Amino acid sequence: MSAIPAPAPPRDAELPAPVERVLDNGLRVIAFSQRNLPLIAAQLVVGCGGVAEREEEAGLAALVAALLTHGTTRRSATEMSAAVDALGARFDAISGFDASVLSVSATTPAFPQAFALLDEVVRQPAFAPDEVERVRTKSISDLALTYANPSGLARLVAQRVAYGGAPYGHPLAGTAATLGALGRDRVAWFHERFYRPDDAVLVIGGDVSADDAFALAERELRSWRVPGTPIGELPQGPVPPPRERTVVIDKPDAGRTALYAGRVTIPRRSPDYYSALVAMAVLSGYSGRLNQEIRVKRGLSYGAGASLAARRMEGLFTAATMVDHARAAETAEVMRATIRSLAGAPASDDDLVSRKATVTGSFYRSIETIDGIAGTLTEHVLYDVPLGEMREYAPRVRAVDANAVREFAARELIPDEFLVLVGDASKFADELVRAHADARVIPFERLDLGSPSLGA
Repeated sequence: MSAIPAPAPPRDAELPAPVERVLDNGLRVIAFSQRNLPLIAAQLVVGCGGVAEREEEAGLAALVAALLTHGTTRRSATEMSAAVDALGARFDAISGFDASVLSVSATTPAFPQAFALLDEVVRQPAFAPDEVERVRTKSISDLALTYANPSGLARLVAQRVAYGGAPYGHPLAGTAATLGALGRDRVAWFHERFYRPDDAVLVIGGDVSADDAFALAERELRSWRVPGTPIGELPQGPVPPPRERTVVIDKPDAGRTALYAGRVTIPRRSPDYYSALVAMAVLSGYSGRLNQEIRVKRGLSYGAGASLAARRMEGLFTAATMVDHARAAETAEVMRATIRSLAGAPASDDDLVSRKATVTGSFYRSIETIDGIAGTLTEHVLYDVPLGEMREYAPRVRAVDANAVREFAARELIPDEFLVLVGDASKFADELVRAHADARVIPFERLDLGSPSLGA
């Protein structure tokens, strides 16, 4: 039988080179041309995410973004939805901590009309009282579903433990209390204050030349005016070490215990970002260290992995799994030891090759579409990363060696790490406290994610 041929050496994708201009109103426009499909996409990044809202108004930025597609001064929510559907377009508006993003994509012939709808949505939202109430009520219902899920709740608690009262600490979606206090006046105020061309970037590209993309942006958005009120200074870091290292949310009705470990780490623009990606890959996936130690060797869980939430300021590293309540304390120690192994037991060359292939493969899949390329450029804009770095992604990942992963782990993943468990504490708290004397147990009914101290 003939031998299986060796895989070909990796090839870098041919990515479009973005071109920039700035309109007279201060709007930065980034255009790219990728003419393999008759599609055009645009993403408008407005620098007003959750960081711009006060603790007591957590969820305001997300509420505003959600309401943008629920009607304008010219069309009701139903009419807007019908207009988008008639064009076969895709329309979305979301808010993160660092910014809010409005996205639209359509076929080449329909795109000018679809883009005009984006202009209408961003500049003429109605914020009709009945729509505000409808979206707010749905948001509160969604929170209840998240809180009922141990993993979803643990993720929110981990974020609050990691950042405390610093930016990124409060829940982006808000709480029932903060959302309940938000009305149309505050929604309209936030939009008027922060949705402005001098703090926005438009990424537009696909089956269009750069010149035509700039002309379209100029035609639709040149009359967007800068408000007279300045933006003001938004909160900045640094993030202090967590006040508590180990937090347990006692939720007796949870079917299993959700476990999160992690710490605040590098921002997206850090030169260590690519070492971080490879480190996450070494920890994650079926053959990753966390899954091998927790699932394969010990049968403690159906799976475990790690992730890095890269942001404009300090990001967040987390490792997560779900386990039987009685094995939660044991799993916590296995998870911590596995994370620490990155600093003491370097990945082998063979392991690094496969892990780096996972990272680059994921990146290439993300840019297979026009929307994907636009989204990648948007991420670079959002996190203050040079646009040219998109074309350097794969070479930078391949340049990461075992020593870079080890040094990153020792410096950024291990010191001051926290531990969060959500489950039936009666089944594991005593064992956990023997290893973590500082562990604090908070009954679920007393938990307040709106408070840096978690309300207890």
